[in-house]
Order: sequence, then structure tokens, then C-alpha cells
Amino acid sequence: MPVLTIKTDKKTIEVEKNAAIIDVCEHHDTSILFGCRDGACGACMIRVVEHPEHLSKMEEHERDFLETMAAREDERLACQCKVLGDVVVEVSE
Repeated sequence: MPVLTIKTDKKTIEVEKNAAIIDVCEHHDTSILFGCRDGACGACMIRVVEHPEHLSKMEEHERDFLETMAAREDERLACQCKVLGDVVVEVSE
């Protein structure tokens, strides 16, 4: 099973493949915050520290929103990501 590591919280969580990060965070006490849950507010912005290829593909809606936020290339919206393999993330500042 894939492992989601949230560096900000020093947590390593074993998850099912294709688990949505938002669902994982609902079951574990994490510092990743969620607002709208639809990829429209940016509250859940994370930085992918290791293995960005182990997250689900970025859809056009997320890409467009991140462009308007002037996000860095390594930033994603946690509410839009599914875990496909081991990945390390942290809360984006």
C-alpha cells in the first residue's frame, strides 16, 4: 500500500491506492486545511516534496486555479489529489 508522508506534521500514513488526500486528512489529525473542497479557494495548497508522479494527474480546473494563484510548479491542491504511490508533501506557505 502507498504511504503518504505529511512532512509538516511528521506523519506517515499508509493509504489505499487512489485514496483522496482530503479523505485521508479527515481520518487523521493533519495541518492540511480544507475550505471549499472543490479546488476553488486554495486553502489546501500543498507542496509536493518527493514523488509528484505518485499523485493523480492534474486536471485542467486545478491547473487553471493554480495559475491564477501564481503557484509554484511543485504546488498542488490537496482536495484534488489522489495517492497512487509513496509521496511526501508539506503545507505550502
